[in-house]
Amino acid sequence: MLEEGQKLVHSAEASVWDSQILVLASDEARASRIAGGLSNKPLQVEVTGHADWETRRLKLVGASAIILASAEADLELLSELLAMRRFRSVPILVFVDRSSREEMSRALKLGVSAFIVDGLEPERIPAILEVAEERHVLTSELRDELRKSQENLAARKTIERAKGLLMTKSGLSEQEVYDSMRRMAMAQGKTMREVAENILAIFALFP
Repeated sequence: MLEEGQKLVHSAEASVWDSQILVLASDEARASRIAGGLSNKPLQVEVTGHADWETRRLKLVGASAIILASAEADLELLSELLAMRRFRSVPILVFVDRSSREEMSRALKLGVSAFIVDGLEPERIPAILEVAEERHVLTSELRDELRKSQENLAARKTIERAKGLLMTKSGLSEQEVYDSMRRMAMAQGKTMREVAENILAIFALFP
């Protein structure tokens, strides 16, 4: 049963979710079991047919976490939900009755925070959610660190290319070119990478 303050919404009635755990369940029995396990959490529970999930995916952006519960996993839907991370990154938990090892592995590689097979027990859900949230924070931090490292590496490569071209064209030393680029960046209020990109663009137009 749903507790006071929780809401069971059918597909045609669902509206906007804001900072709530969004539960997408294939039937009311699954929805009620999840709601019973998270009675102290703000929930928006939607009982929706399997075919409706894809058409409603763009309305999931406001959720603080997403729980999917069905007989089997929909890896295509999971891919699309996880692609929404560029707008807002939230943990996604999947509860299914059955799944192959391959499906579970693919879901976890896609970035699902928890993938539970035959374990939709109300008393276990809070602990599973807590672990999933912690895992999501950790993986998000690692993903951000990787992205920053890749961006820094790309910036260094761009700067080195621009320095090399200026050294070839001007006959100046590496330090002189670097100092010149640095002065340009400070004067124009730009980063060294932006200055380097401008230099490369100019040489592309006027080789």
